[in-house]
Amino acid sequence: MFTSLTIAALVATASTVSATRLYVSSYTGNITTLNLTQTADTYKLIQLEATNGCAPNASWLQIDVKKRNLFCLDEGMIGPNGSLTSFKINNDTTGSLKLVKHASIPAAPVNSAIYTGPNGTQLMAVAHYTTALTTYKLDSTTATFTPFETFNFTMPKPGPLAERQAKPHPHQVVIDPTNKYMVVPDLGADLLRVFYIDPQTLRLSERSSIAVKPGSGPRHGVFHLGRRIGNQKGEMSYYLLNEIGSTVVGFKVAYRPDNGGLVLTQFQETRAYGNATGSVASGNAPAEIAIAQVKGRGSQLIVSNRNATFFTSVKNPDPANSTTIVSDSMATFSLPADKNGSFEFSQLTPAGGLYPRHFRLNRRGNLMAVGLQLSGWVAVYRRCTDTGRIDQDPVACFGGLGGVSSLVWDEPDILAGYL
Repeated sequence: MFTSLTIAALVATASTVSATRLYVSSYTGNITTLNLTQTADTYKLIQLEATNGCAPNASWLQIDVKKRNLFCLDEGMIGPNGSLTSFKINNDTTGSLKLVKHASIPAAPVNSAIYTGPNGTQLMAVAHYTTALTTYKLDSTTATFTPFETFNFTMPKPGPLAERQAKPHPHQVVIDPTNKYMVVPDLGADLLRVFYIDPQTLRLSERSSIAVKPGSGPRHGVFHLGRRIGNQKGEMSYYLLNEIGSTVVGFKVAYRPDNGGLVLTQFQETRAYGNATGSVASGNAPAEIAIAQVKGRGSQLIVSNRNATFFTSVKNPDPANSTTIVSDSMATFSLPADKNGSFEFSQLTPAGGLYPRHFRLNRRGNLMAVGLQLSGWVAVYRRCTDTGRIDQDPVACFGGLGGVSSLVWDEPDILAGYL
């Protein structure tokens, strides 16, 4: 692992160090707590804690920073079921985790989202790669949960890529900005499954699914409301990342009357890796997509690309090793405020290693943590919030984590300024 700073050393220099935590899940079953410290322009990652309470195959983390709850999905690759585990985040110097509940759930949970109803009622929806969507009632005070609803999906025949699209594969849950609808990209069925959320009961009602180009393999998506310019109201857009097709697709969003569902009208499509070329592009498998703000300019899309090593000589994240490494990529696309949702490729940068399955920006948007599944480490990059540019080299790395699957920032100290 790429660090030598001890917890004792961190405490000794506390007066000059700012720090924030990351929780990292791995397919080894562990959740590892990392501390990112900054002294002037020097960043370091150290390990504070590790727990195997989400074993055997921790696949996704969901944090409620305000309520101090952490939820972990276990994909259950070696058994017939997956599992859901909840933790309370202790108010101590290491952010230690207290296991609250561990329960079996349907197989292959890979993604989740929390949504809120009247009086703060919380539910969590979980996408299961093995054809299902489930929901759970959450007690935000205790971090306990109980099963609520289950939806099992079918499809009449395999998709164009039969080995990947023989059956439905829900891969994400995303709530629209009105909090009325849930969209579930289905990689196997080439569909965006749409659900209406009852505002009182939080029960889901399925609406008409939206078909995407056959063989696209939709994986993850994100909503974005454009800025108002003068008297012109900003339009709602939805950006879809297709894993099999290796594309980013932009849709305009309209709402059917009487809570009847969504209408998505495609207006743009581009390669997930921008204008890069080379034979490695044929294997590209994009994984994650996010929206980030750019001061005074609008926003940008950030995409992680796996299995296409466009970068063949990148600085080794281990400071003790001068041998360069190959790296997959991160792509950025600008969303100028005056373009009403249209996006333009702007930058391709190293991901810091192989298979960036997941990444997240911190709340200020000036740091990006990338989870590299095959490299087994986390790399943290600086991002300029004025331009959206991402540095070529990471400012900190931590290795020896196994197959990194997801990560979340824990920033309770600055929460009030961002709610």
